[in-house]
Amino acid sequence: MRDVNIAITAASYSGNKGAAAMLQSSIKQLHDRYGKRLNVFLMSVYPTDDKKQCPWDFVTIIPSGPVKILIAFILAVLYKVFHFIPPIKYLLLKNQILRTYKQTDVVLDEAGVALMDSRSFVMNVYAFMTNAIPLLMGAKVVKYSQALGPFKKAYNKILAKILLPKISLICARGEITLESLHRIGISKNVVKCADGAFTMEDNEEIEKLVEERCKKDDFFLDKNIVGVSPSTVVNKKCTKKGIDYVSVIAGFIDKLTSQGYKVYIIANSAIEGSTATRNNDLMICDAVYEKCGNKDNIRWYHEEMDAEEIRSYIGRCRFVVASRFHTMIGALQRKVPCLLIGWSHKYQEVLDFFECSGYATDFSNLTSEKLYEDFCELVEDEEDIRVRLDKNYDSVMESSYENIKKTSEVIDAVIEKPKKYKLLDYNNPEKYIGEFVETRVGYATDDSIRENAASGGVVTAFLCFLLRKKIIDGAWICRTVIADGKVAYDTFIATTEDEIRSGSSSIYMSVPMMKHIDVAREFDGKLAVVMLPCMLKAFSKVCEKDAQLREKVVIKLGLFCSGNHSEKATEMAFYKAGVSLDNAKKFYYRRGHWRGLSSVLYNDGNEKTFSYTKYLCSYKNAFYFEQESCMACQNHFAKDADISFGDVWLKEIKDENIKPTGIVIRNENAKKLYDMAKQEGVISDRYISGSKVVKSQKRALVFKYNCAKAKVNSGIKADLDTSDPCRWNHKLAFKLAKRNKKRSENFDSLKKVPTTVIYYYMCFVRFLLNF
Repeated sequence: MRDVNIAITAASYSGNKGAAAMLQSSIKQLHDRYGKRLNVFLMSVYPTDDKKQCPWDFVTIIPSGPVKILIAFILAVLYKVFHFIPPIKYLLLKNQILRTYKQTDVVLDEAGVALMDSRSFVMNVYAFMTNAIPLLMGAKVVKYSQALGPFKKAYNKILAKILLPKISLICARGEITLESLHRIGISKNVVKCADGAFTMEDNEEIEKLVEERCKKDDFFLDKNIVGVSPSTVVNKKCTKKGIDYVSVIAGFIDKLTSQGYKVYIIANSAIEGSTATRNNDLMICDAVYEKCGNKDNIRWYHEEMDAEEIRSYIGRCRFVVASRFHTMIGALQRKVPCLLIGWSHKYQEVLDFFECSGYATDFSNLTSEKLYEDFCELVEDEEDIRVRLDKNYDSVMESSYENIKKTSEVIDAVIEKPKKYKLLDYNNPEKYIGEFVETRVGYATDDSIRENAASGGVVTAFLCFLLRKKIIDGAWICRTVIADGKVAYDTFIATTEDEIRSGSSSIYMSVPMMKHIDVAREFDGKLAVVMLPCMLKAFSKVCEKDAQLREKVVIKLGLFCSGNHSEKATEMAFYKAGVSLDNAKKFYYRRGHWRGLSSVLYNDGNEKTFSYTKYLCSYKNAFYFEQESCMACQNHFAKDADISFGDVWLKEIKDENIKPTGIVIRNENAKKLYDMAKQEGVISDRYISGSKVVKSQKRALVFKYNCAKAKVNSGIKADLDTSDPCRWNHKLAFKLAKRNKKRSENFDSLKKVPTTVIYYYMCFVRFLLNF
């Protein structure tokens, strides 16, 4: 099944921890539903911090600050008008935000509030643009548990009536929002759902950390802790009204401590290390704390906490007094009686779910005395409030879960219609990859391993780990050797880490490992094997019949393979590069970043490098010296392996400092061993989708699959999948490949063709496989 691409806008992990709670809840539920198919693009205003704080590696952070949004909006309008003109379309899609939305199925707008009369003109226009951009790019948009309206201001009503009918689903956060939408004729695409943050799951590790911290401080043993959550937003609104918000809250806290309460100050929005006040309550909390008197009965931690951590502390409070909306949500979720200091209907409509709307005070007449009076009323009604919280809790949680249920209906309607692709079927990566449980991209953390690797050195690092942990006693591998002045191969059981490292580079010549299967049969111990797809398929068949051999094999590792070549390809490369093997001790087909360099090490300590792309790749990728069986092979990803490894040829990876290895994990036992190596720190990796793995091998797969009909028509006898389209260029590419293979039989004649000619000819053949 195809990937599910979701973009989330107006939310971040850094800053507003209420948004982080909603973000964490929605992503977790989406992942539970769509699993390994899910890709999330987080359109972040805090990209640097979000990259550090995001706990999911299938989430890609897309910088989307206000200036970038404004530029993207203008470009999206141009795209809508001129997208049918290829050069203009190509240039506009250079913009990362447009490019992201172009590949997105559904966008979740997780702004807590939008298009409200009480918000500024700039904020409402910004909210409009964040939704308009994906709509202009053809993506569906869902407003996820949001407060909207009222729409009495003319400009706001116009924005709403232009935008909201085009939204696929609006999850109204309460009855007041629902009524506001109905008044302007928006009802068909609207459902009422409680706030999405209610369903954020607790984190066991964070719970343990908070528990340990609280055990060390007798303060948290008190049963009369009041959580107080100041807000820069309410502070600014109070300042406009001439109210000294800091003094009011500090005076209220002093009154609480004088009556025997302990006070825990909560920063529900925080950006540690920043002096900006937007989405950052650290400074206002500092100011309140400094103005308080009895600090022994107050706890304030000037730090940015995760949403789960904040909620854990809230759960240790008897009461909460909140100026932040999602502090209220955290309190209600933990069934803690809560008093609100609010500024819009968004607070009241959530409290209505619990029949507690009376426990809110308007900021416009805020004083310490009035706040304490309201708090005393809360205390007096505590028992009744707790009954209401218990009574309505389950229905509110169910209403919150409706956000993802209704959103999933929109997503499912989109993804049930397969995307149309011109070449490979990215809707079905299993068609090419085979069955798998997870796809990753990573590299060996040991620099010395990567130094001699063709890509990220993961195979070498993994084998060394298995050997070091005595999970295996040896690894059946292959390495290059210099014999009689030529490059040859040596296949053997490596029983030391140094021996495993000696085979760390790719080999681009035919190695008939199955002729040497006795080395595996005769080995006394647990074994890992590393093979190309064809050899591994044959080895697996032998294991089916040979129980003794099968029992000693712990894990089978396969290598991606676009085709194998005779030793003549290597011989031609040395001839053209003018490199001698006299006195040579080691040859690396390629090592280093991206395609790397070919390298010969000599006994006198010297090293000679030459272009892999120009001298080896030119012949190999134009199908000179190709093995006959490889012309008809579609087993590119080593489907018989427990884990398959190979290059990842993606543009976005080319600019990375370390070239990674693509990893396809095919069963749970292999995943367990791989995860052990990761936990040990020998491999650093991240998520990559199955479709991206397919895309990373695009040209090789086009030759194997799109050219399949041409191969069958040419008389090749093989059971080939011919379902992918075979166009004129694919037929020509195969015709040239077949001719090149034939021409390479005349080695002396081919030697006379200039390398530059071969290189550009190869580029032409690869170009034919590109569309």
